[in-house]
Amino acid sequence: MDEKPYHFIKEVIKKKPLNKRALLLKIAAIAAAAVAAGIIAAFVFVKMVPVAEELVGTESPPPVSIPSDDTPESETTPTPEPTQEVQQTETPTPEPTQEAESEGTISLEDYREVYQEMLAVAETPKRALVTVIGITSQMDYFNQNYENQQQISGLIVADNGQDLFVLTEYRVVENVERIQVTFFDGTMVDAIYQRHDGNTGLTILRVGREDVDETTLENIEVAPLGNSYSVSQGEPVLALGSPIGYSDSVAYGVVTSVTNKISTLDTEYNLLTTDILGSSDGSGILVNLDGEIVGIIAQSYSTSENKNIVTGLAISQIKELIERLSNDEAQAYIGIRGQDVTAEISERTGIPKGVLVTSVQADSPAMLSGIKEYDVIVRVGDTEVSTIREYFNSLKELTPGQTVTVAAMRMGAEGYVEVTFDVTVGEI
Repeated sequence: MDEKPYHFIKEVIKKKPLNKRALLLKIAAIAAAAVAAGIIAAFVFVKMVPVAEELVGTESPPPVSIPSDDTPESETTPTPEPTQEVQQTETPTPEPTQEAESEGTISLEDYREVYQEMLAVAETPKRALVTVIGITSQMDYFNQNYENQQQISGLIVADNGQDLFVLTEYRVVENVERIQVTFFDGTMVDAIYQRHDGNTGLTILRVGREDVDETTLENIEVAPLGNSYSVSQGEPVLALGSPIGYSDSVAYGVVTSVTNKISTLDTEYNLLTTDILGSSDGSGILVNLDGEIVGIIAQSYSTSENKNIVTGLAISQIKELIERLSNDEAQAYIGIRGQDVTAEISERTGIPKGVLVTSVQADSPAMLSGIKEYDVIVRVGDTEVSTIREYFNSLKELTPGQTVTVAAMRMGAEGYVEVTFDVTVGEI
């Protein structure tokens, strides 16, 4: 039989044409429903949070507040010279009697009592001291995991009812996997990094009060921060913490200088230098005879020739820094190091009064805006500045990301002329 070809019906199934209008209406309906749900959720959240807080009995803790110290008038007001009407009279000095000489003799027992009294003064500050431990995991040559630990002294500087805030140095807790704090009684708890300051190398850690034993909470102290402006040359001080390189140590000495300063980005700080021999890696606090903390040991600011001489940052000038770090607040920065041009210097050198830029930080807002070394900053925004302290105070009114006009005097072919820079403030 002959083969006959068979033909089958071929059908092509086509998709239904897309109705764009219907699709847009559906998308709009979904978006409207999402917006409505978000508004309802936000409204319910705002209304219910106070109710929940009232039922549970919790509320946001108050921010940390550390009172600042006023600069003594003696530093700014010159002492008047005596007038000619004042007559000096010589008062005869009585010759010491044998009895007085015997009374002025200090015995070994008197000497012992003096040091015991000084040590007793340090009892309260010692209860505010902690040991901070930074822990990282590493592998040895045999692929065995072990923990590398570094430790340093810390100081309890604030308590807001929910957390304890510990001041320490950032170098020990930088890039670590775990941070532990050991209190004066040996109790150990985990701590959380809060914020650090790149200028001073200081950082704040948080420790939840609920993680600390009740007995420890009852016995620890918040550091009694004193007034370093009242510290004078020759005043006795105690160095507590790890000034010699190991924990729970104490050293005695006197303040040898209160006028040394360190220039950091956008500001400067006073240093308290002592005659106390310590370690180049030492840490801790300086305490006066009233039991008040007047300095935070910072050996990184010791001179290269005196690395083993205990040196501290004056506490009065870093109180505001401690408060800002504790509240996790950003600090505006422009990125210059400066020096005051006083009226006397200006008259002698011809440089205008203001803040002489001694260096500009690489890639800082100052460099990007065109500020150069040897410019003399005279105004930030609408604020006239004549000292590095006034310049720094003007930055406190700014927020990172804000653009501000900075005016400076720049040396040109015909002398100093004013130039302005639009600076986008950064965050340190």
